[in-house]
Amino acid sequence: MVKYDREFEILLKEFLKTEGKHFSSKEEATEVFERIYNLVDAGYEMDASLSDHVDAIDEGDMSVVDKISALRELHEENRDALDRAIELEEDVMYSDNGEDAEQMIIADVLAEYYSEAGMNEEAAKLYELMLMANPTDFHEVIDLLTLMYVRLDRESLLMDHIDCFDYEDSEATLLLLAIFSINQEKFDEAHYYMTKLKKLNKYVGYIFEGGFNKVLDYIVGNPGNVKGVNKEKYFEMTFSAGIAKEYLTNKYHYELLEKFYREDIEKKQSLIVEGRKTVSKEAMKEDPVFKGMEKQLNKFIDVELYNKEIIECYTEKELKKLDGIGVGIIKKLKDNGVKFKEE
Repeated sequence: MVKYDREFEILLKEFLKTEGKHFSSKEEATEVFERIYNLVDAGYEMDASLSDHVDAIDEGDMSVVDKISALRELHEENRDALDRAIELEEDVMYSDNGEDAEQMIIADVLAEYYSEAGMNEEAAKLYELMLMANPTDFHEVIDLLTLMYVRLDRESLLMDHIDCFDYEDSEATLLLLAIFSINQEKFDEAHYYMTKLKKLNKYVGYIFEGGFNKVLDYIVGNPGNVKGVNKEKYFEMTFSAGIAKEYLTNKYHYELLEKFYREDIEKKQSLIVEGRKTVSKEAMKEDPVFKGMEKQLNKFIDVELYNKEIIECYTEKELKKLDGIGVGIIKKLKDNGVKFKEE
């Protein structure tokens, strides 16, 4: 270590006394302090003390377990602003105190380490805390919390979560919901979310062209085969693909997705084309679920509602959003024995 003056030694001693517990050894703590001291000496502003501590832990030569332990301790010691914002129903990011916002940074970095370590339960709880303390979602944790619920396979929590925001406006959330449905082999639900996703951003549709032949290009962020790609949408698309990476590159999920595409979607697409023929309509006329609605079959075909099983995958609220499906049709479906999915 380079020899420093008396001021350095005094400051180092104080640093080791107050922050040394966050490091695995005295040597490591000293090395981190030396880098900070050199930055200060070079004229950098070092006002964000909590951020400095987070950076020191994040960049330190420590194991993931030690980093999580140090960050957890730092978070527990510096979360009062988050708890206060939740109690008062305020947004911590609008606080006049800069350190209040920095408490969000600590939580954010810790949650990321939880996620990387597979500690999804802990990550979900932390993201929930962050979202309650910061309802405007400055740190954009909504999709990350959705991901945690998908990993945890918590359907009730996931559904309650997406009801709190306009999930149909988020490509990442729609893709995660589709993945969640595919994992549960609820292909009709997955198809619904995929359809919403494609309507939101037509370029995402290229992911599913050709039986997934080019999906890996999207995951690595190389949509060179797509002409005229909207650059403003590029980040959201690659973020969505990044979240799905572990599923799409896993053999089991990849085969499920391909099976879903070839056997389920292609069947539905074929019925859309052929559904206006007499044979298809006649078959639907024989289905008691469409009794009294024979003249409205084209509306059902247009939105791909071909039988009771598919219709019962939707809530009444979701059906009302489909073109041509109004209150009158929904009442007739109920009279014909349809039990809609609960809200």
